[in-house]
Amino acid sequence: MSLVAAPQPPLNTASPQREALFDLSAASLTMSDAAPVEILAKALDAAERPIISTSFSAYSAVLLHMVQSIRPGTPVVWCDTGFNTAATYRFVDQLVARLDLNLKIFHPAFSAAHLQARYQGIPDIGTTEHAEFSQRVKLEPFTRAFCEIQPDLWINGMRREETEFRKSQDIFTWDASRSTTKVAPCFHSTTMNLVDYLLEHDLPSEADYHDPTKAADNLECGLHT
Repeated sequence: MSLVAAPQPPLNTASPQREALFDLSAASLTMSDAAPVEILAKALDAAERPIISTSFSAYSAVLLHMVQSIRPGTPVVWCDTGFNTAATYRFVDQLVARLDLNLKIFHPAFSAAHLQARYQGIPDIGTTEHAEFSQRVKLEPFTRAFCEIQPDLWINGMRREETEFRKSQDIFTWDASRSTTKVAPCFHSTTMNLVDYLLEHDLPSEADYHDPTKAADNLECGLHT
């Protein structure tokens, strides 16, 4: 039995037909050794409607701080699954106040309590139920965010060392399904690089983080695949 949401106004899921902001392959090659702030500055200089997505995981403050230092007020998209830890919610409040973030929160159509009852907890990875769960708590809210904001640039925290899939990506890529240029300024950064940035700028971190759409840190949740 599938969950049925209350009637809502129809959502325009059609992405505006855009072209990449510049030659993405060439830019990725020429900026392979550039500092993340330089990469970010190039992308933001070409963008009219940028957004940054965040999960508010341990090192999220790094990229959020970089974006605020270059273009304050850039919309920060957070898909709050409803399954975050109490520490994460406190971390969100702390960073919003500290960095003066323009936070845009997108929630699932169903509450965490409703979904817990429906699936009797979080479904096991690899099952049809888990795929459906991930769609409900993260992918649908993220699609809704793109439809509402219609960004021409998606700034994200993807890093090459994180998963096998991400090793196949690059600094600048094109998201065909969303008709949006993607930039991962920290793509070639290591975890120690991020730690050093946090220490240099006296930024907070929060390790008590949980993503219900992932069974392990080396797996994808579906946003980038």
